[in-house]
Amino acid sequence: MAFKRICLIGASGNLGSLILKHLLASPQNFQVTVLSRNSSTAKFPDAVTVIRVADDYPVSELTEAFKDVDVVVSAVSMMGMHEQYKFIEACLAAKVKRYFPTEFGLDDLPDWLLQLREMFKIKHDVRDYLISKEDTGLEWTSICCNAFFEMGVASGFFQLDWQTKKAVLIDGGEPKFVATTLDTVALAVVRAIEKPEVSKNRILLVQDFRTSQKEILDAVQQKVPGWQVENVEYGSWLEKGKEQVRSGDNSALPKLTFGTFAQGNQYEGRPEFGNQLLDLPAKSFSEAMGIFWNEYDSRQKV
Repeated sequence: MAFKRICLIGASGNLGSLILKHLLASPQNFQVTVLSRNSSTAKFPDAVTVIRVADDYPVSELTEAFKDVDVVVSAVSMMGMHEQYKFIEACLAAKVKRYFPTEFGLDDLPDWLLQLREMFKIKHDVRDYLISKEDTGLEWTSICCNAFFEMGVASGFFQLDWQTKKAVLIDGGEPKFVATTLDTVALAVVRAIEKPEVSKNRILLVQDFRTSQKEILDAVQQKVPGWQVENVEYGSWLEKGKEQVRSGDNSALPKLTFGTFAQGNQYEGRPEFGNQLLDLPAKSFSEAMGIFWNEYDSRQKV
């Protein structure tokens, strides 16, 4: 079975725009539709069909938009993840063959994080909901990448605060964790559409490389020196973050998210590891830092 008609939701976002780029570049010549809200001012290439719907995503309008579509890909932001139940309901009504949820990011979340950051629970609940609908004929694929590398460096997610030039290194900053560029995640989505049988009804873990806080900080300091470094022990650092959130300080939530893999993790060797299945080329750490520095330099000129 080959897919031909693809509908992308969230095509103007950081990830969605790259998914759109790779869809249009695919040798399988997909017919690409972009679903956009009426209030959006985003512009899209002439090669795509744009269907606009009301901002609250009425299921009736979604169903009409998904008619004759093979695959729906959701690349909405975290703030819009709850809308996916409408997307899935419309997929079922329109007889869509495959749905890609806004999964990405972490593949598994500990209970303590779900309790403190309820938004993340939607990810697991949507996945469970899709599994429960497999007997309807709607297939699904979840692409998980652990951490978006260039966004993690730029935002301070890896505990490098650009405003204060302070780095907090957990357990010396040595543990290695999975990181993936946005472009590789986007390409993984398209490769999974191109290879429908190997990607059917499963989570696929993808990555560019494993890195560490120390490796990132060393690379950053080569161009932007003068960082203050604080070394902390993982357990006490994590508990402090939990207490911040419990007391109402939600600014610590990204810290807790990083805390789920700050002691290191690995995708290679796991049955869900998808790089080989998808023939996915991986970027090196230096290539990913090059992407980050290009974006960093662009921001400095604004």
